[in-house]
Amino acid sequence: MLIDLTHPMGNGMAVWPGHPEFKQTAVSSFAEGEIACNHSLHMSEHSGTHFDAPAHFIDGAATIDTIPLPTFFGRLATLSPAVGPDGEVGPEAVHAFEAAHGPILRGDAVAFRFGWDRYFEAKSPLVFRDWPGLSGETAALLVARGVRIVATDAMSIDRFGSTSFPAHRTLLAAGVLIGENFANLGGLPPFCRLTALPLKIEGGSGAPLRAVAEID
Repeated sequence: MLIDLTHPMGNGMAVWPGHPEFKQTAVSSFAEGEIACNHSLHMSEHSGTHFDAPAHFIDGAATIDTIPLPTFFGRLATLSPAVGPDGEVGPEAVHAFEAAHGPILRGDAVAFRFGWDRYFEAKSPLVFRDWPGLSGETAALLVARGVRIVATDAMSIDRFGSTSFPAHRTLLAAGVLIGENFANLGGLPPFCRLTALPLKIEGGSGAPLRAVAEID
């Protein structure tokens, strides 16, 4: 079974404050008597469901077009930690998951489900506030585990209001991709397989992607 973990991209969707709005504009259309339909797109590299590449926070680090293809395929662990709004996920959440379901292995991807995808889909102003994120210690633990991707269904892997961005800096400095604004994580088992392919943007600090989970 396949589960789409990607939000649709459309006019009026949520974007990080200060980033360009997503705009899809008709260039040619059947309604205007044209022979074909075509749209122009205007957006940020970090629009919708997307990856942050190391270059997003680390000067001179890898850009999204240079990430090896195997990074985008492999096992996914999905955690649903008990953390309140604007809270931080501590290392104990990772230890509790592993005690219940088995170890997170080198090369795994890890996703954190907070339920913020419901606000994104509803175009609710709540999408822009109070989301939980990872502590720097938890990010360091995942780096030590050797994971390749860390994802969230919220706007950022760091908690709302963070100004130091410890999770971003720790993960990206280690070459770990960050996935943000994932959808439908609530439908996943503890472990499944993930395919998540970003646009190959030259020199990109990130890119929108299509993420799909495969469940036996």
